[in-house]
Formats: sequence, structure tokens, C-alpha cells
Amino acid sequence: MSKHVVIYSHGFGVRKDDRGLFTDIADAIPEANHVMFDYNHVDERANTLTVSPLQEQVQKLREQLEKIEGDAIIDVVAHSQGCLIAALAKPQNVRQILCLAPPDNVDTERLINFFGNREGSIVDLEGQSRIPRCDGTTTIIPSAYWQSLKGLDAIRLYNRLPDLAKVKFVIANDDEVLGMSNFDNTDERIELAQLDGSHDFTDEARQPLVDLVRNELLNA
Repeated sequence: MSKHVVIYSHGFGVRKDDRGLFTDIADAIPEANHVMFDYNHVDERANTLTVSPLQEQVQKLREQLEKIEGDAIIDVVAHSQGCLIAALAKPQNVRQILCLAPPDNVDTERLINFFGNREGSIVDLEGQSRIPRCDGTTTIIPSAYWQSLKGLDAIRLYNRLPDLAKVKFVIANDDEVLGMSNFDNTDERIELAQLDGSHDFTDEARQPLVDLVRNELLNA
């Protein structure tokens, strides 16, 4: 039997476990091999996380995919910005790409409005931005990151994915980060599902999300 590998693509400004979301999914699927990795640079002593430009994140995902040898069944589970990274990476030899709370566009202003209004935040698109996070860490955003967002069309990127693998989007009905998303122009081969819950599917929304992902990955 071929081994089953799940590769995770985490969201903006968080660690490889996506604040526990990916860990909960992995714990529910002990039958598979789970690969989590950091896109960003983490400084434990300074309690900071420096965000990498999207191109660097894409390269890291491709490197993880290339490490898998043999005839493994590979699924990708992506969350938030990690969905864009997966789309940019155009993964080959993948069975399924499952996108959780995918952004429908690359809106710098939306990101700034959500994070930049926090007390202590410094936003400088031409220099270095610093944003305090709810977990006590500080996210550092270099200007190269903001530059890497320019010119991206999220829907166009997503619409290339069904040529490579089965694709499903899980949209959070109460997404406080992205708000109301519009996927009317996505390729008809992309399956759309909706679940109640916040952007990170926290609290009572977590278990239904975990159950959905487990069912998708074990019954694809």
C-alpha cells in the first residue's frame, strides 16, 4: 500500500502548526504521515516572526514536495494565505488540495486594516512593519513581503489548480479576517463548501472542520 502524506501550508504570520489548527487535523488522521514546516523566520529569544516574501514561501513548499520519494499519495491542506502559496507553487503529483478559509483576493488594505489598527502596530510599506499578535509574539513584515503581493489575481491562480489535482474550498461563514468572500468566478471543478466558524475555525467550529478534513483525506 502506498504511504499517505499530508503537506500543510500555513497562513500569514503564524508558525507551522497554524496555531494548532493543523495539529488538530493531524491528530485526527494517525493513518497518514504529516509534514508541517515554517515559511517564516522565527526568533524564539526575541519572540518575533519575520514574514517571508511569497516567492520564498512558494520555494519552501516546492522543496517539501520534492522531498517525498516513491509512489506516495500526497494531499495538500492549506489555510488562508497558505492557499495562495499552494496555488502559486502549482504542485505536481498531488491527489488533492484542500483550502481552508482561502482569500478571494490579494487585498493589502484589508490586511492593514485588520492588523494595523492594533495598539502598538507600526505599518510601513516601504520599510519594516511590526504587528503585535494575540499570542504575545510580534510579527515583522519587511517591505519585500508587501512588494511580493503586487499584481496577484487570486481567482486566476486558483483556477489553474483543477488541472493538477482535486480541489475543494472550505469557506468560513463568520470569517472576521476576510469578511464576505466571492468565489463566483472560480472554475466549476473547484468544489465549494461552507462551515460556520471564524477564520481559524476556533472553539465549537473546530471539530466539524476537523471531521470534514478527515473525511476528505481518507475518502478521496
